[in-house]
Amino acid sequence: MAMFRYDPPGNIDDLAGRPTRKDFLEAWDRWIGRLIKEEIDALGMLGKPDPSYPDDYVDDYVPHPLFFSEADHPAQNTGIPVFWNAFPLSVLRAYGSDREGSWRHLDKLRSHEIYSPNKETRVRTAFRPQDEYCEWHWYKDGPKGPRIVFTAEGPEYWVKLAHYDMDRVVELYQERVSPDVRREDLLLETELRYVTGLLEPGTYNPFNIWNTERGVMHLTQRANTLGAEINLAARATVLRRDASGKRITDSRRLICSSGYGDPNRSSDPNIGYNVNMAAVPPGATKPMSITLANPVGLYMDDIDPRLTDDKGEPLIGWFQFVRGHRGKGLMAVLEPPDGDKRTLEDVRVDGEKLVSGAQVAGLIQMVLYAATADLGAPMPPMDKPVYRACVKKGTDLTNLKNENIDELPRVEQTCEAVSLDEAFPELFERPAPLVAEGGAARSTRNA
Repeated sequence: MAMFRYDPPGNIDDLAGRPTRKDFLEAWDRWIGRLIKEEIDALGMLGKPDPSYPDDYVDDYVPHPLFFSEADHPAQNTGIPVFWNAFPLSVLRAYGSDREGSWRHLDKLRSHEIYSPNKETRVRTAFRPQDEYCEWHWYKDGPKGPRIVFTAEGPEYWVKLAHYDMDRVVELYQERVSPDVRREDLLLETELRYVTGLLEPGTYNPFNIWNTERGVMHLTQRANTLGAEINLAARATVLRRDASGKRITDSRRLICSSGYGDPNRSSDPNIGYNVNMAAVPPGATKPMSITLANPVGLYMDDIDPRLTDDKGEPLIGWFQFVRGHRGKGLMAVLEPPDGDKRTLEDVRVDGEKLVSGAQVAGLIQMVLYAATADLGAPMPPMDKPVYRACVKKGTDLTNLKNENIDELPRVEQTCEAVSLDEAFPELFERPAPLVAEGGAARSTRNA
């Protein structure tokens, strides 16, 4: 029986035939395996007292984590898909009916200093505010004219690939981004404290100009990482209960009570909910252990066929995966196929002229894959919420679907203390009657 190995996302083989391939694949296996093991170990530490917090919450201990590694146990049911939409839901909520405003917001690069190596050395890095594990760039020119490129590739892969074969990374940039890319364009001038560790000057820069201002190769938004995907999948295996003792099964209540990921995204609540339900389906008397299926990755699944030209004719062959494939797409390009004289100027999305990659993102379905196994784990307890969700004062709690939520870092802090309302008060107190005697109705449920 062959020894198990974690493979690169989408089973992409960028180093085929190169002497660096073996070492890279071994390193990638170790990296993903370590991330998963750390999350399993962390589940066993949840709720244990922290000396720095004398009143640390201790009711969240997970004695038998349901998250597992395929390096330790083979999966029995693989390829369980979890879907979401690529258009950032938090931006959709924030802009409401102002669709063009949301497109402009998403197409504008931002910058921050969160990867600065220390307090004295501040380093600004650019990123795209596209936070559903899918990012895009509109190239104004190219062999076929303008094109829009979409990526779902986690940055960790490129940092590791560059460590083992920087020459190949340069070649891939020249193939997929621009033939004008030079090696020095892709290197750091100062160190960064990144998700993969400290990046030294002269090593690969995940925020290089060809991955931000001039193009796109992989994800840049701080939450769009493979590590984040693994973390939220692991933490989503913890069962939660509301104040009445009932299991929490609503996706936003679940993510808000556990504090994994971002409750305002489309991706994170969906991922967490589906992992939680697959591990312990409603009514189950025994749980399934669950993990992210090998190869661990974030993918574009497919695109809704609502792209047409200005005459309403479907655009066949315009959206093509160039890294990965349908179901496990890593990079896709929207451009005219060979021989087609039309350009992006002729493209319509639901009948509207194409002016932003965000319009196309709204048609893209994203996916990741989970896997389960019956490892004989006991039924886990249902723990109390450890985070709170807050909304603006006066928000209609019966219609939170279109509202972005604030999350407090510690359950002991109340929303009232920061001049906000509880989004889901029933998680922490028994809901009052909908109509109190002599008073107005009190709404506590999310429609």
